[in-house]
Amino acid sequence: MKAALWTPAAGSVAAAAPLLARELQLELVGAAPARRPRVDIDLYHVDDSADHGFVYRALLERPGIVVLERWNLHGLVFSETAGRGQPELYRREARRAHGDVGSFVARQVLAGLAGALPRLVPLNQRVLDASLALVTFDAETAARAGALLPGREVLLLAEPRSALDTAAAALAGALVRLAGELAPQVERVRRSRSARQTRERTPLGFALDELGWAARELGLARPPHGTEALVAPLFRGRA
Repeated sequence: MKAALWTPAAGSVAAAAPLLARELQLELVGAAPARRPRVDIDLYHVDDSADHGFVYRALLERPGIVVLERWNLHGLVFSETAGRGQPELYRREARRAHGDVGSFVARQVLAGLAGALPRLVPLNQRVLDASLALVTFDAETAARAGALLPGREVLLLAEPRSALDTAAAALAGALVRLAGELAPQVERVRRSRSARQTRERTPLGFALDELGWAARELGLARPPHGTEALVAPLFRGRA
């Protein structure tokens, strides 16, 4: 099986690469590539840092297995939107994830008045949506992701501070297993996400974004089944 490991950082994820290469035909991607590797499955290391921007962009293009360092990805998403000259996209991402609270925080951030407010707006929903499975070393991240990703595997791995090789071995074992189980799903999920992303650019898409935010505020992973069918007729004929 061919796999790509997307990581710009040292630590247990990079240290797992030689172990992964024993089981998979592995391509290590440490910076934005000129051409995307052709593989069966992608393994993405995501952290709240601009250095992980190329990983974030690749994940939005094609789903895969995510190694998530921390829950709050506000800095990463800001660098990939407003940081690239697209403040309106940043505002929309904040509203998509957190409704009116997100809109308020985004305005404060863009005005340079945010202070600690970004802690309230993690902006990790795109990453969660694109993950076929999620692996983390952080207990809070595992608990919160597990509540939002029913039906998808969320693994919490212990990362001994003084034993990098132990953490790397545990991570490699988990990723090899997940890759074997999930690679057949990649193309189906990619087509589904592509259709959803096209829809998001329509008025119906904006309305469903609002419903998605409301569902998350109520503790649901998504709006109740059948909601889209009820809303869609209101937008018939509108581009």
